[in-house]
Amino acid sequence: MTLHQPITRSPRNVRTMSVQDALSWAFLTEKAQLDFDQYGAHEFDRRGVDTLWILARRAEVGVTVDGGGTSDPARDAQIIAAVVEALPEPLGGRRMAMQIAELARARSAPDWGQEDRLGITPCGWDWSDEEGCFVAGASATGSQWVWRDKHRNKREAQGVVCAVSYTGTAGMIAGKRRNYLAWYGAVLDLWAVLRRPGTLDTIQITDSLPPLAPWRSASIINSTMELER
Repeated sequence: MTLHQPITRSPRNVRTMSVQDALSWAFLTEKAQLDFDQYGAHEFDRRGVDTLWILARRAEVGVTVDGGGTSDPARDAQIIAAVVEALPEPLGGRRMAMQIAELARARSAPDWGQEDRLGITPCGWDWSDEEGCFVAGASATGSQWVWRDKHRNKREAQGVVCAVSYTGTAGMIAGKRRNYLAWYGAVLDLWAVLRRPGTLDTIQITDSLPPLAPWRSASIINSTMELER
């Protein structure tokens, strides 16, 4: 080996991931955090405090907090988190960034109403000593009833009403699907940004994307099952 021999670098270990897998790797595996205070990333930051002040406070406590703990997230994980937190407002801004991070930690996608069914549920519950269980709550808030009994005496009573709420309505499912499409649009933007050359060092984002409208394929499957019956 001579002094003029060029130094060769070892090849990088590049992994291929879908954009959803890359998000889960960054936020779940590497524990990357978004930098706005909703996640407490700067909860204990103190502006204008120098290192000498910090050392003096530690000396008063008598212990040191240096060492141990966990290492910083990988560089690519920090880049992915920075791209997520920089989502523009037309794509949902900070609210969408938090939703993407939470779903990535759960390795999940937004609920688009796949389990919702039209139903009615009471707005409250009361304990029944006779039944020994909770029953639908009722209150005397109905219409005023006026009648005469068999002796022609005037009677009045307040109607007993059980307030109910509807679940799984078309409006509720439509709202969930709108949220899913908004999430998909934000993930599509992240996919385009993270695929730019030089953005990530050790990760290559594949062409794989989450389904655009999973309820369409679900409806096709349900229709096929009904025809087979």
